[in-house]
Amino acid sequence: MKAEIYYPEVKILNKLNEITGSRFREIKSNLSKIKALLKAGFTEVEIIEVIQLKNFQWSNNPEMSGYLCPKTLFRESNFEKYINEVQQVKRNPEMYAKYYKKNNKISSSIADRTDELEAMFGE
Repeated sequence: MKAEIYYPEVKILNKLNEITGSRFREIKSNLSKIKALLKAGFTEVEIIEVIQLKNFQWSNNPEMSGYLCPKTLFRESNFEKYINEVQQVKRNPEMYAKYYKKNNKISSSIADRTDELEAMFGE
């Protein structure tokens, strides 16, 4: 019996599927974008944090939920902005909760539970 080898990009793609409930396949077009981010110096943890944040922001938004895919999430031109958003949320989850409500035109949201935001990012 041959043991399967899980490369970091496969692990990250599987995590994307787990977090978003998607079923993206381990094909070159999906894995190569993740591999490029790792090669650029981003860590597995940083990439997974971006997946968590974008899922949090977009999963209940019909206009944005379609962008929870490797092509958008792992595009290098977007990723720098996304990773900086993660850092902003870590620094000030209360401010982010206000932004999230205003941006989504709602009076309360999961973003109000800042303890969950902090737990999601290990802070």
